[in-house]
Amino acid sequence: MNKNLPHAIAIIREAMAAGGSAPEIAAAHALNKVGLLVDTERTRGLILRRTPAGGWMPRPPVDPELTDLEQQAVAWDQACERARQVAAGIQEQIGDRVEFQSMQVEGDRVLVSLHITDLSQWAGWRRYFGVTHDGEQPLPYVVGGEGYRDGVRVSVLAYDLPEVRTRAVRSAGRPFEFEGLVYDLALPQRDAVGEFWYFQGELAEDGMPLLSQDGRPERCTLASLVAQAGPLTAITATEGGETA
Repeated sequence: MNKNLPHAIAIIREAMAAGGSAPEIAAAHALNKVGLLVDTERTRGLILRRTPAGGWMPRPPVDPELTDLEQQAVAWDQACERARQVAAGIQEQIGDRVEFQSMQVEGDRVLVSLHITDLSQWAGWRRYFGVTHDGEQPLPYVVGGEGYRDGVRVSVLAYDLPEVRTRAVRSAGRPFEFEGLVYDLALPQRDAVGEFWYFQGELAEDGMPLLSQDGRPERCTLASLVAQAGPLTAITATEGGETA
């Protein structure tokens, strides 16, 4: 039974008992005043809610007959289904990658395990899952990270990443670690559009390395290069580059 019926009956009874020349009109206005009549001409806007990743998505329709607890259960079920859909998309996109080990859905989030053998791999995965260096959680043999993919929270475990970082520092001629990645400043750095940048030994006041293009006096910090023209790739002599 519609839970609004007792309320509507009581309002109609009061309007009819009040008398007047048109009690049916008074009853209709009384019902409309308390929101028990639907206005079919009224434009109903789409209600959006903020996602944890900062975007927007439609709020699930609310059944007025559901309790708050039931509505929360419906929203949870929808979030879990969304996580399963995103996990299926991730599996389709990256399931054949060498680094990819496993994935599972835990409630409304996705858990991904990777095996990292090179820092350039981790740089790409961080971009894919939206993991920031500040969000990393280093452990002895693995680095955990929290990010989002298509609005769904993703927890990433990057196995052997600490060892890879240590190896990168040891093998670099002029190692400089920035946001969890190790740059060998003894080698030219190629940006995303193919331009080459060189470190000439100069540092900014905060200690950030300054790089320049060959033959140009302008200097750019490594941080700015990474943000504006990254990712950067070190080029060895065998790949056609020249050491700084």
